[in-house]
Amino acid sequence: MSVYAIAVALMLDFVIGDPVWRWHPVRVHGYLITRLEVYCRDMPVSPKAQGAVFLSLNMFCFAGPVAIVLLVSSVSAVLDLLVRGALIYFALGGTCLAREVSGVSDSLVSEGLKGGREKIRMLVSRDADMMGEGDIVSSAIETLAENFSDSACATLLCAAIGGPVLVWIHRVSNTLDAMVGYKTREYADFGFASAKLDDALNFIPSRISALIVAAASPTVNGSVSSAFARVRSDGMLLPSPNSGYPIAAFAGALAVKLCGPARYFGELKEKPFIGDGPRPGVPDLARALALYWNSYALAAVLSILAAGVMAI
Repeated sequence: MSVYAIAVALMLDFVIGDPVWRWHPVRVHGYLITRLEVYCRDMPVSPKAQGAVFLSLNMFCFAGPVAIVLLVSSVSAVLDLLVRGALIYFALGGTCLAREVSGVSDSLVSEGLKGGREKIRMLVSRDADMMGEGDIVSSAIETLAENFSDSACATLLCAAIGGPVLVWIHRVSNTLDAMVGYKTREYADFGFASAKLDDALNFIPSRISALIVAAASPTVNGSVSSAFARVRSDGMLLPSPNSGYPIAAFAGALAVKLCGPARYFGELKEKPFIGDGPRPGVPDLARALALYWNSYALAAVLSILAAGVMAI
């Protein structure tokens, strides 16, 4: 069943993408997060304990109903297939981010730095006002790489080995990390549990995603060995235990230098560079998008094969 459900989800994602819908499950979850955060922060316990309760409530309120929906849909094989496919599809962010990043490229070409800064500001949390072309393009490629790992590769892997329930455990965790996983004074303790769970769930997918990107690198005139070597040398340079791997794979495949110092909320963060090539330009962003789509297609094929093996 997982093989066909993944196929349905992929078909919907490739054809429709991520719909701008008020009742999209991820948007509903975002609303739920803001309400539960207020409730949990009023609890008379430490911020870390508040965050642990917050994480548990999110899982109970969102991942739990997924299991109930699957139980109800199991009365019909056709209904079960469609429901499973839809649940995976709504968690699968394969096409949406890539299309947004394509908009960054278009804005840089048509409107210059001003347009590029406006577009990249919608995708990243870093300050964009002083970004040059290299910084904008690098940020876009980094976001593309992380999204491939978190929203495409990880989702497909979870679907292959655990079905929609595991998919939504991962999606809830990933959304929580994006919203409360910041290492700021406000969220360092409260978001600790959410960030650690997301790190654990993405540990294997991040490394698999890097291998997939390396394997797809020849499609953009890159080198498998160069991409893999960059993953081995630079994958652990970032503070995150996972995000550096897909970023390093993109840097190696495109032969460019990504990351580096950046400003977040007015404060300069001394992030290391990943890669040893020049800073990327607009043509490199076009190559990065092609690499993303080719890697996504390869991940789709591998996830269906993995689901087939799991079903044996």
